[in-house]
Amino acid sequence: MDNGLSTVRNLLYVVVGLTLLSIFANVYVGTELARNSNELDGLREVLAKQTMSTALEQSQQLQNKMEQLNQDAAGIDAKLKRAQDDFVARMNVELPRIMDNYIKTRAPQVERQAMKQIPH
Repeated sequence: MDNGLSTVRNLLYVVVGLTLLSIFANVYVGTELARNSNELDGLREVLAKQTMSTALEQSQQLQNKMEQLNQDAAGIDAKLKRAQDDFVARMNVELPRIMDNYIKTRAPQVERQAMKQIPH
């Protein structure tokens, strides 16, 4: 019986040792998981800051491009306005000449038609 009791005691020591080893392993794994979780949180923050920084830079670049396009459009609008004014001024000068020439060339034909229609 002493032999059986010593075997049970030895098995109990092995079980207690395995239990302590299991507890230490769980604590170690838990601390490593917590450390990894903290590192991942830090990486998320860094990535979020970098993303925001990049987005802000791109936003500023787009804003600058839009301002440049607005300036270009304003320049084009001014050129178009000048071209319209020049066209109107030219038409005010040339249109009466064109009409006078047209009337001079058409007047004899109109006179002939009018004479044909007047009874004699």
